[in-house]
Amino acid sequence: MSLGVVRVPLDSLEFPHQRQISFKVREKLRRVFKNLAKAGAAEVCIPCTVEEAEFGEILAHLGLSSDQLCRTRGKGQKDLPLLAEIRLSCLYGEHLVAAAKANKETSLIVHLFSADQLYRKIVESYHRDEITYAFCMGSLTEPKECNMKMLMRPKNLAIVKALNSLLEIPAMIEQLVLGSIHKWLALHIDEQIIHYLNHISAVWKEGIYGGKKTLIQSLDIDSIRILQFRTPTICSGNADTIKRLFDNGTLFPSVTDFGDRNMLRRNILSHDMENIHYIGFAAKILVRYVIDELPLCKSSKKRIPTVFEVLSGSWDALLPREDYL
Repeated sequence: MSLGVVRVPLDSLEFPHQRQISFKVREKLRRVFKNLAKAGAAEVCIPCTVEEAEFGEILAHLGLSSDQLCRTRGKGQKDLPLLAEIRLSCLYGEHLVAAAKANKETSLIVHLFSADQLYRKIVESYHRDEITYAFCMGSLTEPKECNMKMLMRPKNLAIVKALNSLLEIPAMIEQLVLGSIHKWLALHIDEQIIHYLNHISAVWKEGIYGGKKTLIQSLDIDSIRILQFRTPTICSGNADTIKRLFDNGTLFPSVTDFGDRNMLRRNILSHDMENIHYIGFAAKILVRYVIDELPLCKSSKKRIPTVFEVLSGSWDALLPREDYL
């Protein structure tokens, strides 16, 4: 499900990974445009992934709320808002744009997606809907697509299950997964990653948001980034910064209810913001100075022993055997 649907002038669409336009493909698509117009069928559209800041700019330009833009799904081209003067970067669709220009079209329909929406659709369609899976994978940048393919390997599905516990928290999946998951998988600390993800889910859902699902939807990625590494329970400077950012509206700007803001402020000040980077530092030290070498395994189905398994195996080997007692 997309964030919403808009009409975008052809000249406002950019393609960072441009390919050479095939004349045959362009002409075939041009005929598609003509046939759709004659039949009055649904218009041709292309997907576009937008970051949160870019999405906010789009809403401001259109003068719509996110709920209003969401209701554009399913509307015909004539009823869609026109997004002009904002350039959108699309991963594919340059042949469609060329065909539309050849057919004297002036705009195309664009479905807007967020990264966490794409993650959800990829997980839901994995081994169930090949078309949706390919569509969503193709809507990611090449590095993020590689990360998602690595994550969706059978040997990593336990981590995927833990990640899915964060799906109720908007922006959290994007922050944790799409940009850097390959770094965490390379550390081979699966047990610690799973424990961390389950812990973060419990802290945000129950400890900070008090179980209020409506408040959970107000979480924004900028607030997450600001709170990273903050330890208000032991650092008075961090606590003062958080209080100031709450007072001036920088943190959780979409939460406007006075009582809810006070609850969030109180709960955040009573929680130190753990970060998976801390675990990563410890894992790197263990691998470099304690563990001789992790065995290699290039299989997408079999996984190599984790750091915990190697260390616990070494420890078991040192324990006295029963027949020696």
